Amino acid sequence: MKQDRRPSRVTRDQIRAARTAGLCEYLESHHPSLFRRTGHSLYMKDKDSVYIKDGIPGYMDFSSGTHGNSIDFLTGYLHYGFVDAVLALSDAAAGPSAAAPACFTDRCRHFIPPPCAPKPFSALHKYLEGRGLPLWIISRMEDEGILYQERIHGNAVFITPQEDYCEIRGTYGGSANHFHSCRKTSADRFWYVTSSDEQPRIAFICEAAIDAVSLMLLRKEAGDTEPSVYISIGGVSNQKAIERVKRRMPTVIAVDNDAAGERCREMNRDVFSLIPSCKDWNEDLLNGVFDAAVH
Repeated sequence: MKQDRRPSRVTRDQIRAARTAGLCEYLESHHPSLFRRTGHSLYMKDKDSVYIKDGIPGYMDFSSGTHGNSIDFLTGYLHYGFVDAVLALSDAAAGPSAAAPACFTDRCRHFIPPPCAPKPFSALHKYLEGRGLPLWIISRMEDEGILYQERIHGNAVFITPQEDYCEIRGTYGGSANHFHSCRKTSADRFWYVTSSDEQPRIAFICEAAIDAVSLMLLRKEAGDTEPSVYISIGGVSNQKAIERVKRRMPTVIAVDNDAAGERCREMNRDVFSLIPSCKDWNEDLLNGVFDAAVH
């Protein structure tokens, strides 16, 4: 089982740095899919009364009249633990690290992952099996250390072995729980799962970890045996991650079948694209469909 290596305490200097960290910059780097920008401000897509302004270390919620510092926002709205919030924001305030080499296994600055729950991961299994993922692939990802259940909220955590990227999904309430979050050490990080133990020959880029796993399962059911890596970039706008993958190996853009996905395909016309029949690969998996269009 993945061990919780989170420090139990943080220093006053770390707390002070976290409280005054640039919240807009941190959120756009780590959670771009949750916010929309208007001028010099960010608004939460799911709660547009929440307002965060460039250069201001904190937020205002006009619907309730509440406000707070950057730590308050991460703990109150994005479900960070206090220590995780302090470490994430104080690290961001210290500035980015040097760029890492463009490969999948490079060692680089890492973050403190969400704490792991004790097994069995009941909420995780119920949620992912409800999304059409069979037990064998869930168990395989757990054994590889790239998937676990978060201890406090029961979220599903898809994480890289390097601990430079993790994607978090709410599990309680099944598909009705729309909570999702992404943490990464730099903009070009991503999550990945491979189809076999052989060195991958081609990469498929998806928007979310569940979609990446779903596409791998669909291609396996269709008889595809080519060693491949299935990647989640955590949001269709993450072009830096796409460029990092394209520099490494032959790449197929396999993002959603919607307007945002089409813009991504247009930006990456130098590689092939694969389009799901439904909105995304998980919907295709749930509907038993694999008749994807290749362009």
